Amino acid sequence: MSNNKIILPISILLGCIILGGFYYAGELNKQDSIERQQKIELQAKTDADSLKMKKDKADEDFNNNLKCQNLLSELQRRWNNVEGIYYNDIRNTCMVKYLDKGKHEEGALEDMQNN
Repeated sequence: MSNNKIILPISILLGCIILGGFYYAGELNKQDSIERQQKIELQAKTDADSLKMKKDKADEDFNNNLKCQNLLSELQRRWNNVEGIYYNDIRNTCMVKYLDKGKHEEGALEDMQNN
């Protein structure tokens, strides 16, 4: 009879421990899932920002090159040896291609002398 009285509380206690373990494992799984989702969202945001920066840089380079190309006819009118012009993003200036004593040369627009 005394065994029957002790079995019920032990069974309840064991059941609670088992259920608590399953609940804890489920919460851990939820937390891991939330952290993975946050990492994915952060990576997507980083990728989008990087893509936007590349697009903005490409647009800026295109616009700068267009400005340089608009100067080409004026340069060719002033100097008859000008062959072309392009934008150099490293030097952040228009580079002029010209022929000097039979040799192909290029230099920054700012360095050209007004002769």
